[in-house]
Amino acid sequence: MTIVNCKYQFRDRTICQESVDGNSDYCFWHNPSADKSGDDIKKKLEEKHEKGNCLEGYQLKNANLEDINLIQADLHNVNFKKADLRNAHLFKSNLSNACLFKANLDKANLKSANLDNADLLGTVFGDAELHDIDLGDGQKVKNEREGDNYLKQGDIEKAKEKYFEAEEVYRNIKNNFKSRGLSYEAGKYYYREMVAKRKQMPYFSLERLWSEVIDMSTGYGEMPYRIISFLLIFVLVFSVIFSFIGIHHSSGRYYKLSAAQSLPENLSVLYDSFYYSMVNFVTLGYGDYTPVGIGKMFAVFEALSGEFMIALFIITVYKRYMER
Repeated sequence: MTIVNCKYQFRDRTICQESVDGNSDYCFWHNPSADKSGDDIKKKLEEKHEKGNCLEGYQLKNANLEDINLIQADLHNVNFKKADLRNAHLFKSNLSNACLFKANLDKANLKSANLDNADLLGTVFGDAELHDIDLGDGQKVKNEREGDNYLKQGDIEKAKEKYFEAEEVYRNIKNNFKSRGLSYEAGKYYYREMVAKRKQMPYFSLERLWSEVIDMSTGYGEMPYRIISFLLIFVLVFSVIFSFIGIHHSSGRYYKLSAAQSLPENLSVLYDSFYYSMVNFVTLGYGDYTPVGIGKMFAVFEALSGEFMIALFIITVYKRYMER
């Protein structure tokens, strides 16, 4: 009798050497139709892992794998859809491209696990250990990357659908860290959650514009250092505006950039304009310089913006460091 080998091809292009399962083209482990509900499945998998066998591509949908020990296992492209992985030991395991759709990972140890391009939609994380998980380039989940690709192709509706899924995944990971009192780690996924939420908003809408501003200035409250660079750029832009419009000194002198002036004189104007812009931004109101003409409207806008940004900075620092 001729033994027919499984047709599953590993990512190194080698073929699985196990014999096919019944009338299937695949072995028992790679056959998506094979019943994996048996109580001995967990033990068999652990034995295979201990012997150094590759578990890539195994079809383990609905399998009961509670408390399984697969530390540093190669689980690339494994189908864990709706599997019971409570208390599973998956430390440093490779779960890239794995399907964890609606899998139960409550109290599982996924520390330092590779989850690049894994399907995490609907995954129950509960109290799973998720420290240092690797989601891939930019720590973006699969759904957000797919949304970016659909957007490049011009399929806006499909892109929004994927961004909505990504928002849900980030929220679930965030809630995992937050429920365990790890607010700093939760903040990283809150940021990605808000980015995914923004990508669903219509282009050129006020809502999206406001979201972009909050991201650039504070990283949605998770990156207070951003507001320092943001306000410095803001002050610099207005100092250039004031240097072209002109500012009036209490001594009666008028400062304005001019091609008729020497370079040192124009540099002096830029310096004084920056000084005035900074004083106006923080609303100190020394009164030694005053705006002229339309510069008065720019001064009012800068002063109001300055009050808002300073308050935003204080709130962001409190939220990031003090509240926790």
